[in-house]
Amino acid sequence: MKNIKNSLRKIKSIAYKEILHIIRDIRTLILSLIIPVFLLIIFGYAIRLDIQNVSLSFFDFKNDYFTRELKETLKNSSVFSKIFNEYDLKEDKFLKNEIKGKIFIPSNLKEIVIIIDGSDPTLFSTLSGYMIRMLGEKENIFDLRYKILFNPELKSEIFIVPGIIAIILVVISAVLVAISISKEYETGSFYTLFTLPLKPYEIIIGKVIPYILIGLTQFTLVLIFGKILFNIPLRGNFLFLYLSTIIYILSGLSIGIIVSTKFKKTQTALQVTWLTTILPSFLLSGFIFPIENIPFLLRILTYFVPARYFLELLRANLLRNSEIFYMLDELFFLILLSFILIFIALKSIKKEILT
Repeated sequence: MKNIKNSLRKIKSIAYKEILHIIRDIRTLILSLIIPVFLLIIFGYAIRLDIQNVSLSFFDFKNDYFTRELKETLKNSSVFSKIFNEYDLKEDKFLKNEIKGKIFIPSNLKEIVIIIDGSDPTLFSTLSGYMIRMLGEKENIFDLRYKILFNPELKSEIFIVPGIIAIILVVISAVLVAISISKEYETGSFYTLFTLPLKPYEIIIGKVIPYILIGLTQFTLVLIFGKILFNIPLRGNFLFLYLSTIIYILSGLSIGIIVSTKFKKTQTALQVTWLTTILPSFLLSGFIFPIENIPFLLRILTYFVPARYFLELLRANLLRNSEIFYMLDELFFLILLSFILIFIALKSIKKEILT
């Protein structure tokens, strides 16, 4: 009992020192509170998977009420900026990049032919899905019905913002603690800790407590701004969500500790931290590219990216309002990965103390 009280007293002292360091360093405060909201706004408005202002050719031999209404619907949508009337199937406008698609409606209306420019796979996939869905909704031409769950308007920000939140949290957490430790290495104050009767876990716990609080504040801020600016649905169990967030922040802080103990210069530690957090979180978490589409060898790497599990927890909780039972797999792997990273961070600190 006495040992526990003694450890808590030491952890409290280190945490207090770290809080003073954060308060005195205005750049750290700016980085921790303003930049997450700034990144959310920039990425939230900049990254769009929707298609807009696409030109289309409309080849209408039927020319009845239905086809005219269909053309009017296409014209009034935000997807198409220009709709040309055409009466041949030549590809001239495709070659000149004047149009991205063509609709051919024969006089008997037995089938509708859609021709789409496939030189841009993303545009092709989105545009073909949109046009088939729109045509399928018209009358009973096709035996085709759609029901889109969780994001019926297919707004890309609903899909993107959870990914941005996952990236912001892990990157900022890792960068903050990496800057703090590497600066202490440069000034020599971190070596002073090694001369004190402190255990590695006491140093780590004392160090990370303030950054967990900052991370939770960042998370709350980006949720609020995500709701205000992008109308992100806030659903699900928030206690579960915040507990998952703490575990996720711990993984980011552990990465920062590991990197800064290996690369003690601030500039180097910062560069390595950016590389080891932002690239995997951006490319291998399922944020932009579906994990199922990633090549096998790279897909194996995705299992070691904390953002993969946290992103799925965010989407399941906020967007799908899933039951906790359905999210236990992702939570288990997130805890396991965080535990491994914390263990490596402890070993790194212990090695520094011994040397």
